[in-house]
Amino acid sequence: MNAFRAIVGVVLGFGLVSCQGPSKGIGRSTYGDRPGPKGFKTVVIDAGHGGKDSGAQVGGLMEKQLALDISKRLRAELQPGFKVVLLRSDDRFIELDDRVSLTNRYGDAVLVSIHLNYGRRSTSGPETFYWRTDSYSLARRVQVQLSAAIPNESGNAGLVRRRLRLTRNPTIPCILVECGYLTNAREAGLLTSTGYRERLAEAIARAIRDQSAHGDSGMGVLPRPIYAPPSRAGDARG
Repeated sequence: MNAFRAIVGVVLGFGLVSCQGPSKGIGRSTYGDRPGPKGFKTVVIDAGHGGKDSGAQVGGLMEKQLALDISKRLRAELQPGFKVVLLRSDDRFIELDDRVSLTNRYGDAVLVSIHLNYGRRSTSGPETFYWRTDSYSLARRVQVQLSAAIPNESGNAGLVRRRLRLTRNPTIPCILVECGYLTNAREAGLLTSTGYRERLAEAIARAIRDQSAHGDSGMGVLPRPIYAPPSRAGDARG
Protein backbone atom coordinates (compact mmCIF):
# COMPACT_ATOMS: atom_id res chain seq x y z
CA MET A 1 0.00 0.00 0.00
CA ASN A 2 2.79 2.46 0.83
CA ALA A 3 4.48 1.71 -2.48
CA PHE A 4 1.20 2.29 -4.29
CA ARG A 5 0.72 5.62 -2.52
CA ALA A 6 4.23 6.68 -3.40
CA ILE A 7 3.59 5.90 -7.09
CA VAL A 8 0.32 7.80 -6.97
CA GLY A 9 2.08 10.80 -5.40
CA VAL A 10 4.70 10.90 -8.13
CA VAL A 11 2.12 10.61 -10.88
CA LEU A 12 -0.14 13.26 -9.40
CA GLY A 13 2.71 15.64 -8.69
CA PHE A 14 1.48 19.17 -8.16
CA GLY A 15 -2.04 18.67 -9.47
CA LEU A 16 -5.03 20.02 -7.61
CA VAL A 17 -7.66 18.15 -5.68
CA SER A 18 -11.03 19.21 -4.36
CA CYS A 19 -11.42 18.48 -0.65
CA GLN A 20 -14.91 17.31 0.20
CA GLY A 21 -16.53 16.91 3.59
CA PRO A 22 -15.46 18.22 7.00
CA SER A 23 -11.88 19.11 7.80
CA LYS A 24 -9.81 16.27 9.18
CA GLY A 25 -6.81 18.49 9.86
CA ILE A 26 -6.76 18.05 13.63
CA GLY A 27 -4.35 15.48 15.02
CA ARG A 28 -1.35 13.82 13.43
CA SER A 29 -0.60 12.78 9.87
CA THR A 30 2.61 11.42 8.37
CA TYR A 31 2.05 12.85 4.90
CA GLY A 32 -0.44 15.64 5.55
CA ASP A 33 -2.63 14.16 2.80
CA ARG A 34 -5.90 15.61 4.04
CA PRO A 35 -7.78 18.92 4.34
CA GLY A 36 -6.33 21.71 6.41
CA PRO A 37 -6.96 22.17 10.13
CA LYS A 38 -10.00 23.84 11.63
CA GLY A 39 -10.78 24.51 15.28
CA PHE A 40 -7.22 23.95 16.53
CA LYS A 41 -6.28 25.60 19.81
CA THR A 42 -2.48 25.22 19.93
CA VAL A 43 0.10 27.09 17.87
CA VAL A 44 3.75 26.03 17.96
CA ILE A 45 6.04 28.92 16.99
CA ASP A 46 9.59 28.26 15.88
CA ALA A 47 11.88 31.29 15.93
CA GLY A 48 14.42 30.43 13.26
CA HIS A 49 18.13 29.92 13.97
CA GLY A 50 19.50 30.96 17.40
CA GLY A 51 22.66 30.56 19.45
CA LYS A 52 25.66 29.76 17.27
CA ASP A 53 23.46 30.02 14.17
CA SER A 54 22.77 33.70 13.49
CA GLY A 55 21.00 33.11 10.19
CA ALA A 56 21.14 35.98 7.73
CA GLN A 57 23.15 38.92 8.96
CA VAL A 58 23.27 42.31 7.26
CA GLY A 59 24.92 45.23 8.97
CA GLY A 60 23.67 45.24 12.55
CA LEU A 61 20.60 43.12 11.82
CA MET A 62 20.64 39.41 12.69
CA GLU A 63 17.93 37.04 11.56
CA LYS A 64 17.93 35.07 14.81
CA GLN A 65 17.16 38.19 16.86
CA LEU A 66 14.44 39.51 14.57
CA ALA A 67 12.83 36.08 14.26
CA LEU A 68 12.66 35.72 18.03
CA ASP A 69 11.21 39.21 18.46
CA ILE A 70 8.49 38.61 15.85
CA SER A 71 7.77 35.19 17.39
CA LYS A 72 7.24 36.69 20.84
CA ARG A 73 4.99 39.37 19.38
CA LEU A 74 3.03 36.68 17.56
CA ARG A 75 2.61 34.78 20.83
CA ALA A 76 1.23 37.92 22.48
CA GLU A 77 -1.19 38.47 19.58
CA LEU A 78 -2.55 34.92 19.80
CA GLN A 79 -2.99 34.71 23.56
CA PRO A 80 -5.26 34.03 25.36
CA GLY A 81 -7.30 32.55 22.52
CA PHE A 82 -4.68 29.89 21.78
CA LYS A 83 -2.18 27.87 23.72
CA VAL A 84 1.13 29.07 22.30
CA VAL A 85 4.37 27.09 22.48
CA LEU A 86 7.69 28.79 21.64
CA LEU A 87 10.31 26.24 20.62
CA ARG A 88 12.92 28.72 21.79
CA SER A 89 12.29 31.78 23.93
CA ASP A 90 15.91 32.92 24.15
CA ASP A 91 19.13 32.89 22.14
CA ARG A 92 19.74 29.15 21.99
CA PHE A 93 20.56 26.78 19.15
CA ILE A 94 18.21 23.87 18.42
CA GLU A 95 18.93 21.35 15.68
CA LEU A 96 16.30 21.20 12.95
CA ASP A 97 15.47 17.55 13.65
CA ASP A 98 15.06 18.40 17.34
CA ARG A 99 12.64 21.19 16.40
CA VAL A 100 10.61 18.60 14.52
CA SER A 101 10.66 16.23 17.51
CA LEU A 102 9.56 19.00 19.88
CA THR A 103 6.75 19.96 17.50
CA ASN A 104 5.53 16.38 17.26
CA ARG A 105 4.64 16.39 20.95
CA TYR A 106 1.50 18.31 20.01
CA GLY A 107 -1.51 16.99 18.14
CA ASP A 108 -4.27 19.61 17.92
CA ALA A 109 -1.83 22.22 16.66
CA VAL A 110 -0.09 23.94 13.78
CA LEU A 111 3.58 24.89 13.42
CA VAL A 112 4.68 28.32 12.18
CA SER A 113 8.44 28.79 11.70
CA ILE A 114 9.53 32.45 11.53
CA HIS A 115 12.51 33.59 9.43
CA LEU A 116 13.96 36.56 7.55
CA ASN A 117 15.30 36.27 4.04
CA TYR A 118 18.57 36.98 2.21
CA GLY A 119 19.00 37.55 -1.51
CA ARG A 120 19.33 40.19 -4.19
CA ARG A 121 19.17 43.77 -2.98
CA SER A 122 16.24 44.44 -5.32
CA THR A 123 14.12 41.61 -3.90
CA SER A 124 11.65 42.38 -1.13
CA GLY A 125 8.47 41.08 0.43
CA PRO A 126 7.26 37.97 2.24
CA GLU A 127 7.52 34.35 1.16
CA THR A 128 5.61 31.47 2.72
CA PHE A 129 6.67 27.84 2.30
CA TYR A 130 4.55 24.72 2.67
CA TRP A 131 4.71 21.12 1.46
CA ARG A 132 1.80 19.17 2.90
CA THR A 133 -1.74 19.43 1.54
CA ASP A 134 -3.05 20.15 5.04
CA SER A 135 -0.74 23.18 5.30
CA TYR A 136 -1.66 24.94 2.05
CA SER A 137 -4.58 27.06 3.28
CA LEU A 138 -2.70 28.33 6.33
CA ALA A 139 0.31 29.18 4.18
CA ARG A 140 -1.86 30.99 1.65
CA ARG A 141 -3.67 32.94 4.37
CA VAL A 142 -0.35 34.01 5.90
CA GLN A 143 1.05 35.09 2.54
CA VAL A 144 -2.03 37.15 1.74
CA GLN A 145 -2.06 38.86 5.13
CA LEU A 146 1.66 39.65 5.06
CA SER A 147 1.46 40.98 1.51
CA ALA A 148 -1.26 43.36 2.64
CA ALA A 149 0.84 44.52 5.62
CA ILE A 150 4.13 45.01 3.78
CA PRO A 151 4.36 48.29 1.83
CA ASN A 152 6.42 47.06 -1.12
CA GLU A 153 7.17 43.78 -2.85
CA SER A 154 9.60 43.12 -5.67
CA GLY A 155 10.70 39.85 -7.22
CA ASN A 156 9.85 37.64 -4.25
CA ALA A 157 8.63 34.07 -4.77
CA GLY A 158 5.39 34.47 -2.81
CA LEU A 159 3.70 31.20 -1.88
CA VAL A 160 6.09 28.28 -2.44
CA ARG A 161 5.69 24.50 -2.19
CA ARG A 162 9.04 23.22 -0.96
CA ARG A 163 10.11 20.10 0.95
CA LEU A 164 12.09 21.28 3.97
CA ARG A 165 12.51 19.67 7.35
CA LEU A 166 10.07 22.14 8.90
CA THR A 167 7.50 21.89 6.09
CA ARG A 168 7.57 18.11 5.49
CA ASN A 169 8.69 16.27 8.62
CA PRO A 170 6.33 17.38 11.42
CA THR A 171 3.18 15.31 11.87
CA ILE A 172 0.97 18.40 12.14
CA PRO A 173 0.28 21.16 9.58
CA CYS A 174 3.45 23.22 9.27
CA ILE A 175 4.65 26.28 7.37
CA LEU A 176 7.81 28.37 7.20
CA VAL A 177 7.43 32.15 6.87
CA GLU A 178 10.09 34.48 5.49
CA CYS A 179 8.95 37.88 6.78
CA GLY A 180 11.11 39.98 4.45
CA TYR A 181 14.56 40.47 2.96
CA LEU A 182 17.36 41.82 5.13
CA THR A 183 19.32 42.50 1.95
CA ASN A 184 16.71 45.00 0.74
CA ALA A 185 17.64 48.40 2.21
CA ARG A 186 14.07 49.63 2.54
CA GLU A 187 12.80 46.43 4.12
CA ALA A 188 15.79 46.23 6.47
CA GLY A 189 15.06 49.77 7.59
CA LEU A 190 11.44 48.88 8.31
CA LEU A 191 12.49 45.81 10.31
CA THR A 192 14.41 48.01 12.76
CA SER A 193 11.06 49.43 13.85
CA THR A 194 9.21 47.70 16.68
CA GLY A 195 5.94 48.99 15.20
CA TYR A 196 6.66 47.31 11.89
CA ARG A 197 7.58 44.00 13.52
CA GLU A 198 4.33 44.23 15.47
CA ARG A 199 2.48 44.73 12.19
CA LEU A 200 4.02 41.54 10.83
CA ALA A 201 3.01 39.61 13.94
CA GLU A 202 -0.54 40.95 13.71
CA ALA A 203 -0.79 39.85 10.06
CA ILE A 204 0.37 36.30 10.80
CA ALA A 205 -1.97 36.11 13.80
CA ARG A 206 -4.94 37.13 11.65
CA ALA A 207 -4.16 34.33 9.23
CA ILE A 208 -3.90 31.77 12.03
CA ARG A 209 -7.19 32.87 13.57
CA ASP A 210 -8.90 32.75 10.16
CA GLN A 211 -7.61 29.23 9.55
CA SER A 212 -8.81 28.01 12.93
CA ALA A 213 -12.22 29.60 12.40
CA HIS A 214 -12.81 28.65 8.77
CA GLY A 215 -10.47 25.80 7.83
CA ASP A 216 -10.10 25.55 4.05
CA SER A 217 -13.26 27.55 3.34
CA GLY A 218 -12.61 30.13 0.64
CA MET A 219 -9.25 28.63 -0.33
CA GLY A 220 -10.54 26.72 -3.36
CA VAL A 221 -9.05 23.40 -4.38
CA LEU A 222 -6.03 22.13 -2.46
CA PRO A 223 -2.79 20.80 -3.97
CA ARG A 224 -2.63 17.04 -4.28
CA PRO A 225 -0.48 15.28 -1.70
CA ILE A 226 3.02 14.24 -2.68
CA TYR A 227 4.19 11.09 -0.88
CA ALA A 228 7.82 12.12 -0.58
CA PRO A 229 10.17 10.81 2.12
CA PRO A 230 11.10 13.01 5.08
CA SER A 231 13.49 15.84 4.32
CA ARG A 232 17.09 15.31 5.41
CA ALA A 233 20.19 17.45 5.62
CA GLY A 234 21.75 17.81 2.20
CA ASP A 235 18.55 17.04 0.26
CA ALA A 236 17.89 19.09 -2.83
CA ARG A 237 15.16 21.59 -2.05
CA GLY A 238 11.93 21.11 -3.93
